[in-house]
Amino acid sequence: MREVLKLPAYRRLLAAYTFTQLAWSVGTLALAVQVYRRTGSAFGSTGFFLAAQFVPALLSPLVVVRVDQLATRRVLSVLYALEAVAFAGLGWIASHFSLAPVLVIVTLDGIIALAARALTRAASAAVTEPHGQLRAGNALMNTTFSICFFVGPALGAVVANAGGTSAAMFLNAGLFVLITLMLATTSSLPSAVPTPKATRGRLRAAIAHARKEPRVRALLGMQAAGLVFFTISIPVEVVFAVHTLHAGRGGYAALMSAWGAGTVAGSAIYARWRTLPGRALIAAGAAALGAGFLIMAVAGSLGVAIAGAAIAGGGNGVEAVAARTTLQEHVEQQWMAMIMSLNESLFQAVPGIGILIGGALTATAGTRAALAVGGGGALLVAIVALVVLSSQEPMIGPRSPAPAGRR
Repeated sequence: MREVLKLPAYRRLLAAYTFTQLAWSVGTLALAVQVYRRTGSAFGSTGFFLAAQFVPALLSPLVVVRVDQLATRRVLSVLYALEAVAFAGLGWIASHFSLAPVLVIVTLDGIIALAARALTRAASAAVTEPHGQLRAGNALMNTTFSICFFVGPALGAVVANAGGTSAAMFLNAGLFVLITLMLATTSSLPSAVPTPKATRGRLRAAIAHARKEPRVRALLGMQAAGLVFFTISIPVEVVFAVHTLHAGRGGYAALMSAWGAGTVAGSAIYARWRTLPGRALIAAGAAALGAGFLIMAVAGSLGVAIAGAAIAGGGNGVEAVAARTTLQEHVEQQWMAMIMSLNESLFQAVPGIGILIGGALTATAGTRAALAVGGGGALLVAIVALVVLSSQEPMIGPRSPAPAGRR
């Protein structure tokens, strides 16, 4: 993967992506715990994650379709600057807690963040694919994501315990100022690929394109089905750690860090075996997620739950990047930003169903039942992935590197 790091634009995008994921991990832990403790309800925790993920998923494509034809450097710089402002606002509100303003700003920030992530991934594909480095670039981004997911919760817990939730939010604001300056001062980011469609027409056309292409349709459909079960645990884990295991904020941080450590291992597995068929990697990742959830469901101690979270994180580290990379390999660059936006929306809208199921199961049947449902569903998805994607596998594989000089 050394070759991909020789690309200057990729290095900037990788750094921006890394700091963004670090900020997300820090902010999620600090805000999720504060919301749960102030509301004392699983539904309060569920509402936070819906505001942060589900609503932005519905609206962010409307942002991407309006800016993806503009200069990448300018658009990303503006979006990340807006995130800095949003986190500064959350830092002030956290010290004068009121649930409604928190949810409003979290929703707005989620829309901005999702649009920026889609554009960053599209730009990364534009930079790496002509050099035959798409899988290597994605593997490295996945590794840095996993490291940040591992370090972020622990850092968030330390900062929140030392200075409160406000301190964590202001730390994030500073990270986004750094990202903004880093992207605004580079001239090596790729230009947008113009298309003749009007804004509204391009959004409809992108959706039609995703439905028309059998490989794209199969991958998106399988991922949608899997995400319902993969994300049942999102609103469950904070309640599981604080209430079921009586482990407090530190226990929740330990679970998230264990998941992050697992994703680091999963990222290494993907980097080593990234040339294997996509269906095998996707199925293996889903199976590991299922096994991890089931271990957590029966865990009688924090240590066992941490082991389950690590296994599930390992599956997450393989499955998500394998599905995304395979999708990118079969999307033309002029559609890349929009398809990545739709894919990111899928990753956050569909989990809304899982979040609702997880919250409802936690409130009615308990955290262990919720985790068991997620685990059983993930194992079923692994089996179905082998069957459904096998018919698509002959058509799915890395495209040949573009000839020299392609832009």
